[in-house]
Amino acid sequence: MKALIVDDVEMNRELLAMFLEGRAAVACAESGEDALKLVEEALGSGAHFDLICMDIFMPGMDGHEALKKIREMEAAAGCARATVFMVTGSSSPDDMFDALIQGGCDDYLTKPLMQQSFSDLLTKHGLC
Repeated sequence: MKALIVDDVEMNRELLAMFLEGRAAVACAESGEDALKLVEEALGSGAHFDLICMDIFMPGMDGHEALKKIREMEAAAGCARATVFMVTGSSSPDDMFDALIQGGCDDYLTKPLMQQSFSDLLTKHGLC
């Protein structure tokens, strides 16, 4: 499995990378803009991401906007969609609605993250 972790906080990226250790080749991005570059490179090489863990609130391009652009890139490339987990500190119903219904993410996790909850989602989505 190939995974992309997008979060502006290094400690959050490291924690998710640790949760994926032994399960995935992990790339990390600090912003939505950096994530788009990595997704574009992956799609261009034919080795798209299987999983993207995306924070919502980041400086510059937020997670909602980045995910919208990623879905457009995947459609244009004609490849399978990555499973996307929004991983955020927000438990706002509006943010959940925007991410799950309008944004095209597959699941939603609120911080602080627990390894068992994350592992359960990987299993639920057939990623482990």
